[in-house]
Amino acid sequence: MKKNKIPKPIFNLGILLFFLIGIWIFSEISNNISIKGRQPTDIGHVVFYQGTTYFIKGENIKTSDLEGFSHEDIMFSRKFEEVSIINDSGMKFLGKGIKNGDKVAIWYEVVLESYPAEIKLIQIEKRD
Repeated sequence: MKKNKIPKPIFNLGILLFFLIGIWIFSEISNNISIKGRQPTDIGHVVFYQGTTYFIKGENIKTSDLEGFSHEDIMFSRKFEEVSIINDSGMKFLGKGIKNGDKVAIWYEVVLESYPAEIKLIQIEKRD
């Protein structure tokens, strides 16, 4: 009787995938542990516009300013002190209940040099 064996290349690929997922999970957990007790890097507002998530910072921002957000605001607006794109590849928005215009605290370590700047998000938290 013949044994059903998994071909060696597929087995090796499965082992490699298992280890890569394990490393990713470990890095996510260690990031979450490292930010416990740390102050947020920045506080501002979140705007979802045409499939992109923006982080808006500024004094005296009104809800109408955030609802009327457009590409012109990125380049020419004086209403906002800072406009950045949030890179959320780790899907940290999931389950947070964050909606367009909400005030948020964010933690990040890397800012990519582009215009607008792109923030690699570590953690996000809704503020009142």
